[in-house]
Amino acid sequence: MRAVVLGGGTGGTLTANLLARKIKDVTLVSSNDIHVFQPANLDIAFKGAKPEKFVRRQSSLLSRHVRFIPDPAAKIKLEDRLLVTESGREIGYDYLVIATGSYTAPHQVEGLAQYSHNFHSGQEDSARIWEELKRFSGGKIVLLIAGVPHKCPPSPVEAMFLMDDFFRKRGLREKVELTLLTPYPRAYPAASIAEIVEPLFQERGINFLPFFNVDHVEKGVVYSMEGEKVEYDLLISIPPHTGSDVVKRSGIGDEEGWVPADKHTMRVKDYDDVNAIGDCTNIPISKSGVVAHIQAGVVAENIISDVEGGGGVARFSGRINCPLEVGGGRAIFVSGTYSRPPEKARPSRLRYLMKKGFSYMYWSMLSGRWEPFFNLYFRDSRLDGAGR
Repeated sequence: MRAVVLGGGTGGTLTANLLARKIKDVTLVSSNDIHVFQPANLDIAFKGAKPEKFVRRQSSLLSRHVRFIPDPAAKIKLEDRLLVTESGREIGYDYLVIATGSYTAPHQVEGLAQYSHNFHSGQEDSARIWEELKRFSGGKIVLLIAGVPHKCPPSPVEAMFLMDDFFRKRGLREKVELTLLTPYPRAYPAASIAEIVEPLFQERGINFLPFFNVDHVEKGVVYSMEGEKVEYDLLISIPPHTGSDVVKRSGIGDEEGWVPADKHTMRVKDYDDVNAIGDCTNIPISKSGVVAHIQAGVVAENIISDVEGGGGVARFSGRINCPLEVGGGRAIFVSGTYSRPPEKARPSRLRYLMKKGFSYMYWSMLSGRWEPFFNLYFRDSRLDGAGR
């Protein structure tokens, strides 16, 4: 049996390594031999972390039993069970896992690419934000959520706290006005988390403007569809996101390129031999590495079970577990499932250290060797487990 994984991010890498333990013919196709730990973009942008610390060769992260093809995919032919790369290589499969991620699309909002900086597009853009912050001595900094869904839902709020921390340490906080513009009715989309965030915003003098749906951006001013305008000296944005070009070219996804997948099994609609995981799906859940991680385990288990004739179907519960640093060396975790809203928890030093610990474990986690630990930690991630 031939299993092909398309995409070398968190979910794709882990899926390939887990499959290779039981299936002899496993191939991972990725656009290049570079793997970036994307959550660290926050550290690069707002703490000045060195980008090179968060990059590895993709090939070094794969089991020796995984065939690696660093060649961008040009077309996915589901009817023919065929993947075609840009070099013209044709790769057949019996099982396909689509893990092509999400991409920023600042061009969807007039003026956004020209006048704003963002930390979701990559390390270079994140590093530019750090350089801007180091030069900033006073004025208005606005962080604009310009589209949803986007990667890492806690990231806009976390960025606000990290900027507050940064300017306090420099003795400039009284000279800097921080404002979050959000399309949501509260500072964070989940009410329980907003109940934690909003009092902290008020305590630290961080402003937020809800129901702000951006229309366009000009130099020094952001305009909303509702007719509001907000002035800025430095604009940081969370751009609109879309699915990958190969998904769009292949006619698999919706207008924005999101792949239609079952929210419990991750099987692509009308195709029992195709699964989609992580950011690339239309599943209404956080686009985060943790979700991709848990979904990878479910999909790998189901494919292996099918190959071995087990017939069992693991089901994903919608478990999320996103860290949100609130400054001062404290953090919370946005944790919940499809049936259980995110729980309200007090920010703590322990949760901050857990966030740091998970970051250190990331590279070895991709091998799958930590799965017994994570299966225990995410014990309610399966519907047939404790969280049923």
